[in-house]
Amino acid sequence: MSMYKVDILAFGAHPDDVECAVSGTLLKHIAMGKKVAIVDLTAGEMGTYGDPETRRNESLKANKILGISYREQLGIKDGAIINNEANRLLVIKAIRKYQPEIVLANALSDKHPDHVIAAKLVSDAVFLSGLKMIETVVN
Repeated sequence: MSMYKVDILAFGAHPDDVECAVSGTLLKHIAMGKKVAIVDLTAGEMGTYGDPETRRNESLKANKILGISYREQLGIKDGAIINNEANRLLVIKAIRKYQPEIVLANALSDKHPDHVIAAKLVSDAVFLSGLKMIETVVN
């Protein structure tokens, strides 16, 4: 079993997506003793409200407030998320690292194109993460 094993793994296209969408759900489950990790696909560098450093600092504060066990960013370019093999492998690696029981992602229907693409990217990666023929090295 992974030392990073969590109950819930929440993906967001940008820092703050998870907090805006499901922080209440995460708080409820953390209060029940569940472990949660958040993976931001991008640093949110294209956002109107703050630069990547500000958004990172806000994420660190949110982690403490919510009680998040782990958080990381995958470094995909904001405003240019693509559902391609390279990005699917990044997401698959995160899924295998955290071995979640539940995976949350952006909504499949949204006005923000990054959110829609991120949702499909994560959905595809969840399925593909179970295929043994796809090799990843998990730290």
